[in-house]
Amino acid sequence: MESQEDNFSLANYDRCLKLANNLGFKFYTLKDWKKSEEKGSAILRHDVDTQVDTAVKMATLENENNINATYFIRLHSHGYNPLCLKDFDKIREIKNMGHEIGLHYESDFYHLINKPICDFLKKEINILEDIFDISIESICPHEPTRTKSFYIDSEKNLTQAYDNMLLEKFKYISDSSCMWRDGSFYENLTKKDLKNLYVLTHPYWWYNITPIENY
Repeated sequence: MESQEDNFSLANYDRCLKLANNLGFKFYTLKDWKKSEEKGSAILRHDVDTQVDTAVKMATLENENNINATYFIRLHSHGYNPLCLKDFDKIREIKNMGHEIGLHYESDFYHLINKPICDFLKKEINILEDIFDISIESICPHEPTRTKSFYIDSEKNLTQAYDNMLLEKFKYISDSSCMWRDGSFYENLTKKDLKNLYVLTHPYWWYNITPIENY
């Protein structure tokens, strides 16, 4: 059960970042996870599902704590559009802080338009690479439990968010549906036997004062 302080507020997120730094954790983006050590390594991954405003706030907190994270961006979100100038500027701001931008792909969309997943995946990667002037090196499926698409074969040498070797090396925790399933970010950092930690957040659940800010 969460304590009053250990909630989904951005203040608590900042507290966790500071604690991780104080404990000596070294942070890696997903594309660089193979460079991580056997102990004291951490990955912060953000699946940006519906809006980018809170994502910018989380990216700023990480930047202030000298931490780089990975932000997965959708091209089919009903809440934002990377090709829209206001959303483009926010995602570019995240990129300019030094964070990794990856593709949050959606298997359902490819099936809906009856296109081969790998072929269309390449096109979406090219779109993000062109508009943000970056190289996409990491991909992540949207709602993989529902679609059963944790991993996808691809010709390009891409880091996949649910790579088995990655999950074997890191303890994986997620805030999906606004609920930690194996201890919160803060609780895991305080465990003495913790070696490496892989944290997935969805910025939609995080807030300044109250969760209704994002509704």
